[in-house]
Amino acid sequence: MGITEYLAKKNGKKNEVAMLIFNKKLSVSPVTTHLALKDVHKHISKQKIYTHIKLITEFYKKNLKKKPKIAITGLNPHCESNFKNSEENTIIIPAIKNLKSKNFKIEGPFPADTIFMQAHLKKYDVIVGMYHDQVLTSMKALFGFDAINITLGLPFVRISPDHGPNSSMLGKNLSDPKSLTKALKFLDK
Repeated sequence: MGITEYLAKKNGKKNEVAMLIFNKKLSVSPVTTHLALKDVHKHISKQKIYTHIKLITEFYKKNLKKKPKIAITGLNPHCESNFKNSEENTIIIPAIKNLKSKNFKIEGPFPADTIFMQAHLKKYDVIVGMYHDQVLTSMKALFGFDAINITLGLPFVRISPDHGPNSSMLGKNLSDPKSLTKALKFLDK
């Protein structure tokens, strides 16, 4: 598991944290983090989605003085499945409806293959996906390492570069320091 899960466990917040990859133009957040794809559906719940959206909204209100517009993806391709009780129908859509009824600015579910198109990007502050690479891959394609990783829900501020370790780069002086610089500047505000 990653540092997000480690810190959550150590602080008694196992299901009460969210990974936010933050960029002023667009941020992303996976509902599940470092899991094998075959296990993702087992770790998605209405409560996890509620907690996730609340943490993101609180962060934006406190630090950016705004209520974020959030788009949420489905889990399955095209937000559909070959069976009646898909995660979209039983978990994601009911969670979105509940959050909308509580005045959260949330829309979806959107297919992950189209939510990152330019027409959508201008409408939202945050795109929430169901799993790590569903949203982080597109984020890095759009912004490279021009973002930071913030763990929401901990009793302290946890900010780091938006990428993990890469032992093949050790000692080569080739790493892009942009994300580290962004993390330090964010803390300095």
